[in-house]
Amino acid sequence: MVNITADARFMRNTGIVLLLLAVLAFAPRYFVPLVSGSYAPPSPWMHPHAIFALMWTAIFVVQPWLIVSGNVHWHKRVGYLALLVAIGNVISGVALQLDVLPTSADDFSNVVGGGFRLFHSTPAFVLFLCLAIGMRRRTDWHLRFMYQTAIAAIATILGRIYLFYGHLPENIISPLIPIGNLAFVLLLPVYDFLKYRRVHPASWIGLAAFVVFQAIASPIVFSDFWINIATGGG
Repeated sequence: MVNITADARFMRNTGIVLLLLAVLAFAPRYFVPLVSGSYAPPSPWMHPHAIFALMWTAIFVVQPWLIVSGNVHWHKRVGYLALLVAIGNVISGVALQLDVLPTSADDFSNVVGGGFRLFHSTPAFVLFLCLAIGMRRRTDWHLRFMYQTAIAAIATILGRIYLFYGHLPENIISPLIPIGNLAFVLLLPVYDFLKYRRVHPASWIGLAAFVVFQAIASPIVFSDFWINIATGGG
């Protein structure tokens, strides 16, 4: 049993939450300084990546909304734009992260956070984007894989919220980020169970992928090998 309209509403509402969290997370050190004219980008890739990332989150709100409103034709048209935005998001994100390295050993955001962005968030985004494209004719699968692409960057968003609004130390933030990330991953199978009394296979795939990527990325990010690369051996 599948209710595409209900699924699309859930995705749309989740997308709105993600968009609000993203604006909240990047307000202190990006949006507010940008508006005041005091922002100095750490890399030329900063602004392009911010634009692509926000566009992707906005598209995740628009696309399910088009399904709910019955505008399937426009949903397909926006899908072509979404693919270009996704490619720009990946290229600009990787380029930005590499451009700010090497950095100091105490730069938690770019040593640990950057490692997870390169070895967890980005590969997960690419994987689920490919799966979503491959399953575009099966809307229930497509929507769930697109959900996974949308939350691929939630770790970065949560990290900044914990830091700027919770004023938490790094040793507390470090375990809280994957816990918060996992909560968003689990939100989808919880929705499935409450709505259908069973979990969709695509939702199980999303959970399994999170566990696998976390298990692969964690040893790399905290290894001397990566730390030497991220800090230039310093």
